[in-house]
Order: sequence, then C-alpha cells, then structure tokens
Amino acid sequence: MVLFLQIACSQKQPKDNSKKIAQMGDNTLYFSEIAAVIPSKIGSEDSLSFIENYRENWIRKQILYKKALKDTKIDEKEIQKRLDEYKYALITHEFEKQYISKNFSDKISEQEIKTFYENNIKEFELKQNIVKAIFIKIDGNSKTKSNIIRLMGSEQKKDRDELLQLCAEKAISYYLQDTTWVDFDELTKQTPLESIPNKISFLKNNKFSESNEAGFSYLIYIKEYKISEQNSPLEFVKERIKAMILNQRKALLIKKLEDELYKEAKKNKEFQIF
Repeated sequence: MVLFLQIACSQKQPKDNSKKIAQMGDNTLYFSEIAAVIPSKIGSEDSLSFIENYRENWIRKQILYKKALKDTKIDEKEIQKRLDEYKYALITHEFEKQYISKNFSDKISEQEIKTFYENNIKEFELKQNIVKAIFIKIDGNSKTKSNIIRLMGSEQKKDRDELLQLCAEKAISYYLQDTTWVDFDELTKQTPLESIPNKISFLKNNKFSESNEAGFSYLIYIKEYKISEQNSPLEFVKERIKAMILNQRKALLIKKLEDELYKEAKKNKEFQIF
C-alpha cells in the first residue's frame, strides 16, 4: 500500500494497470482506476485513506452485484434495451451540450426582454404582494426616531444620505432600496406586520406605518405597491424572463439542428421509410 501511495503522490509516475488493488471473481480493481480520481491536493495520510475507502466501496458493490445476479430474475433483453436507451440519451445529450456551447449566444437585449414580457403578460401574474419600500427597525426610545421618520419619505439626495448614516449608526436593521420591487411578506417577516390580517387593505390605506413590539419600533414607508393577481412589473420578473428566453433559445437551436440533420440524412438516403 505504501508503494501505491507513493505512486498516487507522484505526478511523473505513469499509471500501471498491472498493479492490482482488489479482485473478486473475474473483476479486478487496478490502482490506475483510483489514481485517476484521487484529489490533486491531498496529503499522504488522506491519500491512503481515500484508496482504502475506494477499495472497500468497490468490494461492497461487487458483492452486491454478485448477489443480485444470483437471486434476481433478470430479463436480459429488457436490461440490454435499457442500456441502449441510456447510452443513446447520454451520447445525444453530450453532443447537444457541445453543439450549444459552440453555437449558443446568451446575449439578450432590453428590447427582447420587453417584447417577451408584453407577448406573455399572462405568464407574469403576481402570486404575492410586492412593494417598493423603506423598512427600518429601531429602538423604540431612540431620540433619532422622529428624524428618521421625517427623512423616510424624502427623495432628496442629502436626505437619503443622512437617512443612510442614521440607520448605519442607530438602526437595529434596515432596508432602504426603495427603487427595487420586493416581496412584502419577505420584507416584513418576523415583525408585527407579518401578522396583519388583511395585507391588501393595509397596502392600499397606508403610505407610512409604525408598529411597536418588545421595545422596538418597526417603521415602513411604502413608495409603490402591487397586489397579488395583478401583472408583475417588468423589473420584478426580468431575471425570470432572461432564463425563459435562454431556455427557449436553446430549444429552438436543438430543433434547428435536428431539422438540418434530418434533411441531410434524407438527401443522402441514409434511412428508409416503409
């Protein structure tokens, strides 16, 4: 085993299929099989442990396979059919993957995203309430609370900068990205707002709200909102649209490949139809 370990740790040493690690019946495990999968950055003791574990697992699999052959009723034709189908699927998948990597473009224009959104608007119905909002958790007795509340509704840069500084210094937690759509339930999780009985009514009737619990104040300023079953704003589903466009593009590319190969095979009379 020491010899095997030295070979595993030496990149200059060629693989030698004659060095057996284990054998069961007609099946033999060679060191070269293990050397091919030993992690490159691994210490001597870990290499030895890796080899021993690999050998042990190989033996266990051989024992299980032998028992299965002996005690299981096997339809050889069905097994061969499954193997052929798996081989076909594996080779075809690898070919398609390589073809896509050479011929696929993942560049998507803003106009393409907008057109896809408009043409598939029914696919983007909201399943949740979303908001553009500021949310701040602060000590209920904080002397800066009134100032923070005043600044929350301001769009002026100096006020935004001041709010950010106050939150960094005084807030327990805060969310100030009110130009980005966010799930209202996610934003208010583990706060008093989480238990609001009618959230749609709350959103429609509250621009600003303060909730107090356990000595903390939870402040929310809602700049915009959209309720469930309305159409999602484009910004909210933009990444989802990109993924859909790319998947569609891949499918079309494979379909085009199949059509071209079919036409070529037909032209060359590579198949017959009876």
